[in-house]
Amino acid sequence: MKVAIVHNQLSSGGGMEAYLIALIRGFAAAGDEVHIHTYEVDKKLAPTLPCIVHKTNLFFLPSRWKKYYFLRQCNRFFKRTDYDLSLTLTRTYGPQVAVIGGIHPASMNTRSGPNHPLRCLHDRIEIGFEQAMLLRTKKIVTHSKGLANEIANYYPAICPEKISVFYPPVDTTFFVRLEKEKLIQAKATYNIAKEKLTLLFPSTGHRRKGLKELLIAFSRLDPKRFELLVAGEPVRSFTPTLEHVRYLGYITNLSALYSAVDYTVLPARYEPFGLVVAESLHCGTPVVVTRSAGVAELLTEQEGVVIDNNHPDTLEAIISQLQRKRVAPGFLEQHNLNVSDHIALLKKLLYRGASQ
Repeated sequence: MKVAIVHNQLSSGGGMEAYLIALIRGFAAAGDEVHIHTYEVDKKLAPTLPCIVHKTNLFFLPSRWKKYYFLRQCNRFFKRTDYDLSLTLTRTYGPQVAVIGGIHPASMNTRSGPNHPLRCLHDRIEIGFEQAMLLRTKKIVTHSKGLANEIANYYPAICPEKISVFYPPVDTTFFVRLEKEKLIQAKATYNIAKEKLTLLFPSTGHRRKGLKELLIAFSRLDPKRFELLVAGEPVRSFTPTLEHVRYLGYITNLSALYSAVDYTVLPARYEPFGLVVAESLHCGTPVVVTRSAGVAELLTEQEGVVIDNNHPDTLEAIISQLQRKRVAPGFLEQHNLNVSDHIALLKKLLYRGASQ
């Protein structure tokens, strides 16, 4: 079967990029020929993936405008008929199915500070592409029930029957629980002290995912008892100056880091799903997450703590009471969050949509 997936970049960045890589491996494992349409390619990553890359060269445009031009070109020239199945992970209506990892109006509502004219222009452009995608693709897949409700609220013209909720899967070929010896080694690698409760904040969008509020909470916590590790994009204006906060940069082996820490924390203002939470739970580490994250729909007390907001007072109170524990295996199986099941769901949906 010939499968096409459209996304802005083929890289190992955030949650949607991890989802793209899982799809590539999942479709390929099922025997399908996978084609990726993109305009940014990680030259080290791409050769390791079982896919054919179609890169649109846009070196002559500023960064934000590259995306808009790419979306416009996909809308005009992408041919669904060239493929048996086609999906988009970005705001284009060329493929059959739009897989939604978040919608722009909901993200806008979490911002603080003034809206400058250029930002307002970009908002209008993003919403324009998004609305066209939602209206003109045959099927829509959202990564949580909350996200499906947001589409209904912000885009009431969209037919509800077009929308299916498929939670994104975890790539279990990459994320695994560590055995005792490897776990000891991972703790030593990241210099994790036995006497401290260590939390991990993995993120490629620090402001939206609550790093500011988390740092304020940690400034009030005892440095002898608690430690925060920040992994992902540079912290920029959030540069931690606290002795019990460490920035690790980009980590290629998050599986080992998830296993080594005591909790993964995601105090997001807006997070349509939160794949890092599912990854952490699969590695055996409990979580602290705000109710605004879509993955909170799946959590029980056994998996961690769901909090109503990310106010520093709330975070401080919750973190100060945390106790070490491990999460039993089976979270992915319980919620069908493995790649092969997800691929099967997409294929069934696309077959159904192909005749419409």
